[in-house]
Amino acid sequence: MKKTSLYIIIALILGTSAILWYRAEKKIITATPLNTIIVGTNSEFQPFSFKEDDTIIGFDIDVITEVLKRLNKNIVFKDMPFDALLPEIQLGNIHVIAAGITPTPERAQRALFTRPHLATGNPLVIISLRPSFAEASEGRQALTTLDDLAGKTIVVNEGYVADSYMSEQPGVHLIRLSSAAVSDSMLALESGRADAVVTALHSIRPYFEKHDQSKFSITPIPGTEESSAFAVSKHYPELRDYIQITLDRMQEDGTLNSLKRKWNLV
Repeated sequence: MKKTSLYIIIALILGTSAILWYRAEKKIITATPLNTIIVGTNSEFQPFSFKEDDTIIGFDIDVITEVLKRLNKNIVFKDMPFDALLPEIQLGNIHVIAAGITPTPERAQRALFTRPHLATGNPLVIISLRPSFAEASEGRQALTTLDDLAGKTIVVNEGYVADSYMSEQPGVHLIRLSSAAVSDSMLALESGRADAVVTALHSIRPYFEKHDQSKFSITPIPGTEESSAFAVSKHYPELRDYIQITLDRMQEDGTLNSLKRKWNLV
């Protein structure tokens, strides 16, 4: 082999190595973790995220705060309507969503998701008024099954699992409330605008801690479950990995279970 050819080969090897090194270095630089994490939430979804004395609190708020504390990150919360969260994370205006959000195939096209940190024990429930004695004597009964809901007007919170689930049920008329507040749904039921409310069990529990439950029928829908996970911007895949690792450690050391007990989620 001629020396000239040998020099050319060596130059190509060195050049290729330099390019690969540069790309690796560039990747490392762009993947540097953020110092401040902007967390989007909707503070109308008790007990996951809600306001008390103008402070946002809740189960998901406690969990993500502990996660980012362990990662030595500053945290900034941005409160917004639920249906604005995914568009904002796609634009990069927020880094994480902590709002009792359930992973779905459609949502996974728009953001990365951790594994659910609340995965079981939260079925959808049908809430209807119990008939009065006179109504019961005439044969009227509370609505307790999906078949009972056929031809009825049902209230759901727009964008949540109950909305997508009930949208697939034939013969029902849906009232979709843009607010995630359960109190708005219950007002529609009690005022006669709707025949029933379908929502997640954990979402309705705080309401009945302050209101009389005896006049309502509450029936779980078999085979349903609303889980809670964190959504992370696709611009920061490493952040999702760091959050997931931290969640796993919090599960192992009992922190997650302690927070679930705090918010009556066990």
